[in-house]
Amino acid sequence: YATLAANIFAIGAAFRFLKDAGDLRILEQGQAEYAQRTGQNLAIMTRQLQAATDGQLAFAEAAQAVAIGRAAGLSGDQLNRLGKVAKNTSLALGRDLTDSFNRLTRGITKAEPELLDELGIVLRLEPAMKAYANSIQKNVKDLTQFEKSQAVANEVLEQAETKFGSITKIMDPSAFALQRFAVAFDEIVMKVQKGTAEFMIPLMEFASKNVY
Repeated sequence: YATLAANIFAIGAAFRFLKDAGDLRILEQGQAEYAQRTGQNLAIMTRQLQAATDGQLAFAEAAQAVAIGRAAGLSGDQLNRLGKVAKNTSLALGRDLTDSFNRLTRGITKAEPELLDELGIVLRLEPAMKAYANSIQKNVKDLTQFEKSQAVANEVLEQAETKFGSITKIMDPSAFALQRFAVAFDEIVMKVQKGTAEFMIPLMEFASKNVY
């Protein structure tokens, strides 16, 4: 039974590794296709977002955030500001950076105040809409869906930058050394997965038709 359990665990781990390799391949192909169709290089934007967090956000997480953010109308500059805000928020509150970043991104794209409450950001939709409408000299009722999302993004970014913008001046940047190491290690694993996917995918195609 112990040998059987060990073999099953090993097979499961190998399957998860191959699945991650396949997901990474699809992610990169999607970025290349998007760049070809729109002229916007998501791969470069992903690396810029990682740099904004001082290398603390893994490639897959950053790439998914960029894709969701762009689809929701966020600019590359806004995504980079979100990366910096997430880093500062994590330093100030002692939270996981990836969780902070995901909360900020989803809080903006979905306009859900509950996701932002734990980060100390209070989102009031009506005042945010009024402030943005005044800034572009429009009535609130005339705001487009894109303009409403921009109103939320501006409000969240301004609050977060005001509250946590100066935290890096007093905090030790080495606090995230372990997270940076984890991301660097993830980059190595990604290279192995890319190489593995090249020759394993044809084998998986064959295996899928010959399961038994």
